[in-house]
Amino acid sequence: MEIVFNEARGVLEVSNARIIFRNFSGVGSKYNREGDRNFALIIPNEDMRDTLLDNGWNVKTKPPREEGEEPFMYMPIKIKFNDRGPGIYLLSGNSHQRLNEDTVGMLDEIDIQSVDMDIRPYDWEVNDKTGRTAYLQAMNVTQNIDRFGAMYAEQERNM
Repeated sequence: MEIVFNEARGVLEVSNARIIFRNFSGVGSKYNREGDRNFALIIPNEDMRDTLLDNGWNVKTKPPREEGEEPFMYMPIKIKFNDRGPGIYLLSGNSHQRLNEDTVGMLDEIDIQSVDMDIRPYDWEVNDKTGRTAYLQAMNVTQNIDRFGAMYAEQERNM
């Protein structure tokens, strides 16, 4: 995974990301309010975590389960649809489509091969407390297609 802060655009550009806790559909649960769309970016090492923390990003760290393991680190990311985005694109075989508020929930269920994304910061202050929330600005998701799915997609394209 590679993370670069693009100062000109004011976003984190993440390539080859691994994501977890997917809730693109906004389903309510004991961990999530109904309607809140979000997911988390896995942070692969402590150096990257420290760099993100030093730059104000909200990275969660869980202690290692066993001695000698690295801690489990991730950054929560929120998704809010409005007239500016986010632009979320799904590449499935040879088909490429832009997902919207009604279709983005499919990302909760698919087998993901790779993810590239841009994350924008929102710095807030409430009652003398400050923080930074990460919001998805754009994302490209490549679906892992099994051989049968690829075969049927090829047949549909040739019809």
